[in-house]
Amino acid sequence: MTHFALIGAGGLGGPVAYALAAAGQHSLVICDPDRVDLGNLQRQVQFTTADVGRPKVQALGDELERRGAPRGSIRPMAIRFEAGTADRILEGIDVVIEGSDDPATKFAVNDLALARGLPFAIGGVERYGGQVFAGRPGAACYRCLFESPPLDSDPTPSCADAGVLGASVAVIGGLLARTGLDLAAGGEGGELLVVDDTASGSPPRKVRYNPRPGCPACRT
Repeated sequence: MTHFALIGAGGLGGPVAYALAAAGQHSLVICDPDRVDLGNLQRQVQFTTADVGRPKVQALGDELERRGAPRGSIRPMAIRFEAGTADRILEGIDVVIEGSDDPATKFAVNDLALARGLPFAIGGVERYGGQVFAGRPGAACYRCLFESPPLDSDPTPSCADAGVLGASVAVIGGLLARTGLDLAAGGEGGELLVVDDTASGSPPRKVRYNPRPGCPACRT
């Protein structure tokens, strides 16, 4: 059995959770501090109006059990992923999958997963496209490519601000889940999948790159 930690229970987290539950023989920790909002429903299909106001992790966990996930295989944690909570969230975990819309959380997953020797996948989506990064110790990391989160003076817009096509999160979420399963099976890191337009039907572009000398996260 593979033990996954899913960071983010929203637009990307829903499709990832569905895919992992359907793959079977996996346990899943779901981490997200947010509650379901009416504005989420367009792109977060795992929730209904009955879930509005509930913690996202609880609502998603209940939905997975309704779909047949074994009782006890899902552990919801309504907390933010950061240095102070990482030990609790990652205890016993084999692979980390990040699907939040917060850049700081993406870098925290990169740094804290590497520090614990864990493979990880990071996903992002905006409007019609998105990207999925696969990382593991010994390969180029997320910080090798992007270096650091955007400055407060130049913030990256959230999904709600920038706009996201509902179908895009399903496409990117599926790729993110597949990447996590590949990493669990021993797949390589240091690769970025880029989808320019989910409506185009074009396959994702694969970008491989070398570790950045002096990177503070992977210390190459």
